[in-house]
Amino acid sequence: MNQDRKILEKQVLGQKLSIPKETEAKIEAAYDIVRAKSRQKTKTMPVRRRSLRHVWAAGLAAALIAVSGLGVMASMGYFTKNVQEEGEQVSYSFEVNYELKPVEVKAEPAYLPEGMQKQEEGKYFLDDNYGHGISIMPMNMVNIDAQKEMLDFSHVEHVEKTTIQNMEAHIITYKDRDKFLNGEDLFLFNPEQGYVIRIFGDYEVPVEEVKKVAEGLKITVTENADLKYGLTAEEQQKKAAEEAAEEEWDRLVEKGVTTDQITMPGETLKCEAYGTSYTVNEVKIYDSLYDVPGYTEQGVYDMERLSPWLNADGTHKSYQRLHLDENGKIMEETAAAPKFLAVNVTAEQFIGYDEFGDGSTQDSTALDASLVYVEKRADGTWNFRKDTYEAVPSEQYDLQMDDAAFYLSQPENLKGSERIHSFFYRSMEKGESIDYTLIFAVDADQMPGDSLGNIVLCFNGTGNDETNPMWSALGAMK
Repeated sequence: MNQDRKILEKQVLGQKLSIPKETEAKIEAAYDIVRAKSRQKTKTMPVRRRSLRHVWAAGLAAALIAVSGLGVMASMGYFTKNVQEEGEQVSYSFEVNYELKPVEVKAEPAYLPEGMQKQEEGKYFLDDNYGHGISIMPMNMVNIDAQKEMLDFSHVEHVEKTTIQNMEAHIITYKDRDKFLNGEDLFLFNPEQGYVIRIFGDYEVPVEEVKKVAEGLKITVTENADLKYGLTAEEQQKKAAEEAAEEEWDRLVEKGVTTDQITMPGETLKCEAYGTSYTVNEVKIYDSLYDVPGYTEQGVYDMERLSPWLNADGTHKSYQRLHLDENGKIMEETAAAPKFLAVNVTAEQFIGYDEFGDGSTQDSTALDASLVYVEKRADGTWNFRKDTYEAVPSEQYDLQMDDAAFYLSQPENLKGSERIHSFFYRSMEKGESIDYTLIFAVDADQMPGDSLGNIVLCFNGTGNDETNPMWSALGAMK
């Protein structure tokens, strides 16, 4: 897999998105899958506000890997495969023999590394490290036929070609394993019986353990009269709707916003869908966290994230950072030195939790927000900046938590699961308001001369609709 795409997919997959009813109305006619309760919210730490298009793309990329990352040379059977290797690049393509009826294939491990067990279908994770382990993905010819694109693997260190369970096998390892926390891919090819099995082991799993899993795999092949090549009329209609919806989503996101649509400091942003208003009162940048007025450790969401990155004087340690273009390709790697951005906010709950016109209710008010990096385009509108910055994975730096605040000056939920899920939420009466401070870690070079003209704030209470962004400025927007 392309190394840069792997970094992006790790961040994108599994994100929780909150989609308000306004967005639903815009795209429902084109895409019958995009459904969401307008005021549904998940009380977790906020995540970077990426378009659903990127989430769909990540899912499609994963599917592409699952059905297209195949191996070499088979002159007969269900499929023919070819591979091209050049430097760090490995490219796979294949053709399907449609004269043979596709079969259904299942694969269950007879061996798993110590401490690993089944968590969900095809997913086997370490007991004390959820999400890290091995994924087993069996593929029949219908799966493979769904994607005929050539797949390129970049940053490849070595492709070991061997035989496992009397099948041709490829074991793909990637360069800079320790730096990028790369795992490995293992493919089993069976053109005679009509299936391919992919086993992915993440960085926590040694390649030799992945081999043992493959060697002990119990594979079952059965006939299934319902399996057919190509898409049914219903599937074709659904695919067309998905493509139309993606195009519509892109169009709506790309339209951007004008300067007068961005709430300026001192102005109040009213979020009718959640009955909450937000006013940015004051914004200041500090070299030392300890200089922020009123700072206490009680307001830090997770000290384990913060403390390793603090110097004794409260300044932020530097870390290694990747600069990625809009396609996730690494453009450069540099050292970054963050500062601390403190934002004083007034929030008011102007609608009672049980007084919404649509009959829905809520039980708390979201106080958190995320930073959004924007750029002004030639037509004068503002939109999301295309390039991004991420920490080198081996740094294990996540204090910036996808541009979310790591500090709340007046947290209400401090214990156990309430702290984990509801730290940035507060129970408020109708008409009640609160003044509080959020603190963010921001790379100093993203605020040249302490300028904040290309960074805005997106409160979680807005619903985070990228097709109709509700942004609060942190400074002059020029």
